[in-house]
Amino acid sequence: MSGFFRRLRDNYRLLTQLRERSAQYAAAKSPRTAGTWSPVDSPVNEIIGASSANVRARVRQLVRDMPFFARAVNIMTEYTVGEGIGFQSRVKGADGKLDIRNCTAIEDAFKWWSDEADFSGRLHFNEIIELDKRQDCECGEFLMIQRQSADPARYLPFALQLIEADWLDSMGARPFLASSTIDQGIEYNPVTGQTIGFHFADPDSWGKSSRVRADQVIHGFQTLRPGQLRGISPFAPGVMLANDLAAMMDATVDATKLAAKWLALVETPDPAGRQVGVGFKTDSTTGNRIEELENAIIDYLRPGEKVTLSTNPNPGQTFVPFVKLVLCMFSVTTGAPYELISGNYEGLNYTVSRTVRNDFAHTLRPICARHIRHACMPPFKIVMDQAVLRGKLALPGYWTNPRRFWVSEWQPPGMEPIDPLKESKAAADDLANLLRSPQEIVKRRGRDLEDVYNEIAAAKKMADDLEITPVEVSTALAGNPAAVEDQKALSVQLIELVDKLEMLNL
Repeated sequence: MSGFFRRLRDNYRLLTQLRERSAQYAAAKSPRTAGTWSPVDSPVNEIIGASSANVRARVRQLVRDMPFFARAVNIMTEYTVGEGIGFQSRVKGADGKLDIRNCTAIEDAFKWWSDEADFSGRLHFNEIIELDKRQDCECGEFLMIQRQSADPARYLPFALQLIEADWLDSMGARPFLASSTIDQGIEYNPVTGQTIGFHFADPDSWGKSSRVRADQVIHGFQTLRPGQLRGISPFAPGVMLANDLAAMMDATVDATKLAAKWLALVETPDPAGRQVGVGFKTDSTTGNRIEELENAIIDYLRPGEKVTLSTNPNPGQTFVPFVKLVLCMFSVTTGAPYELISGNYEGLNYTVSRTVRNDFAHTLRPICARHIRHACMPPFKIVMDQAVLRGKLALPGYWTNPRRFWVSEWQPPGMEPIDPLKESKAAADDLANLLRSPQEIVKRRGRDLEDVYNEIAAAKKMADDLEITPVEVSTALAGNPAAVEDQKALSVQLIELVDKLEMLNL
């Protein structure tokens, strides 16, 4: 090595050492234990573009084959959408109070359209947003194209067509604007970042592609970095972990089955004689001769032979704790509680269960809010526009200020109380002390207060029509749920007895 290059190398090492000594974060240093840890820090769209296809394929495969992974997707889907996200219009009149007439008309129109929301005619709107959430978990994004149906029997021509994320591709794409850039099938303005169009390549037809304007596509994903164009599955950090766990569990089960298959091994000084012996069965796969031991009894031994009973290597005491540790790490990745993923509720008490549920509910709030903004609100606004434009809704002043008529509430699934008696008493105290509203308490259970009151009113009217008197519960019984149930059962028996007596009198 010449003197010039040697000095250049020494100067580079000196500059590197000085830079490391002046680093303010220990994570930026390169100690001996860190080795050659130099991660690649590429732009977010390059990372997603190079990884999304493999991540999607691996997540889908794990969902198909690994119970815990499929359970995690089901949990996040059920607790975000469940049977559907309830919709209620909250349009207010000039006096600041709810405009009941317009609210009812808007809700009826949206319910009518929800029955025929799918362009293919198969799915209800609630099933569409449920599928959107499942795609969001598996692929990190969902796509809905706005279509116009020519079927005259429809309430509105507007419909939604779901497209898999795999179809987004830049191959053969023709841009809408010469100044735009196309990356991963998305055309955008490189200066402002505004999306201009989407380019789809049909995976079943090589070379066939189509393009759709951005205002005709609903594209939902979680933005993790500025300038991000597409989403990535939130389960990506747990893919390798889940695959390793699945491989380990399969290997453990296979080893246990294999060990249980062979009960004993015979060592003989005359292998040739044993191989040509009479009365042996032959394995159809390997051709080797085998013996069967019935009822764990060996019926003969030759001189000099030794029998060694095989031991069954059942999973040791460390296997279950290790699986639990991996599932806890997987729970952190997916956001679903360990207890729900594993189905293991061993050792839980009220305090721990309440803590787990509260933490899970706190995690779900931004997830549900994002899904409502991306999957529910855009179609609702289009439905409102078309319903007013086609005379299905009479809303004076809509085109002057449509946002006034977009005011609405979307109720995701709630959670039933762990201990109804304790939580009901706490809710009653909060109401009495003006710390919570009835709406908030009812929403936490996934219900709407208006629906609850309507059901109560209907139940009271039904009781009056049938001349049934509700049973009054005394203060002494209020703290004893078992006594309350006994009193209710006794009341039912008394009512049945009265009915029988009346029939006899007739």
